[in-house]
Amino acid sequence: MGTPERPAAGGDSGQRRSSMSQLFRRNRHDETGLPPTLVVVPNTGILCNFPDCTNETAQPCAYRDGRGRACRAAYCPEHGTAVEGKLYCRRHAGVVRAVGAEATPSGGLPDVDNRAPSLVSWIARDLDANVRRLLSSAARTGESVIADETVHVARDFNRKARWEQSWRLVDHTGVILKVTIQVLEENDSLVRVHVGSGVIADGVPPWIVRRAETSDMASDTAQRQRFYQWLDESIFMAVDRFRTERQR
Repeated sequence: MGTPERPAAGGDSGQRRSSMSQLFRRNRHDETGLPPTLVVVPNTGILCNFPDCTNETAQPCAYRDGRGRACRAAYCPEHGTAVEGKLYCRRHAGVVRAVGAEATPSGGLPDVDNRAPSLVSWIARDLDANVRRLLSSAARTGESVIADETVHVARDFNRKARWEQSWRLVDHTGVILKVTIQVLEENDSLVRVHVGSGVIADGVPPWIVRRAETSDMASDTAQRQRFYQWLDESIFMAVDRFRTERQR
């Protein structure tokens, strides 16, 4: 949705507009060029959890995990995220988008405090174009690249869960090379990157580390860029080794 209309400067007109902005939110023009429509934003009496937001139109996050536990966050329509008609906090909107409609082995959505699926999805989204390009460059005639559409859960021989999303170089016989982004449930801050059967990079993203630190926006951006550059270079080197060995 668009941002609330701001009060006009001075006069009763400005007061009326301020009052109306609490009840209505104006959509932007869509691609058809039709005039915007007015959408009612009810006053729920719940203050939005977004920092410095004073809107009392917040709704509780719609997330419920497989154990029936609810997210305690509440956001207004401006700061929440809608997924299939339901309003979520940003984190749990990411979880719902990441896992899609797939049910986990234990049933239902991941635990409410589990960030592993959304973290995998976030990293995989940002690496997607580069990984596809690298695998395509290593492909031979008759080989193609396929990618997971959603994050899925897997378990090791001890039944410990991990969340992952992969790209595969395949031919008619099966998988030739696989690149996987993985986060373990028991350590949902650590990102692992597999190429083939080996872990070629692992680390905690800087935006998770900095939650306990104070830093400016420019520093945050630079750290994020270095983190993704490191992942890109690690994957490139592993795929390049694979490609070189194939040519021998």
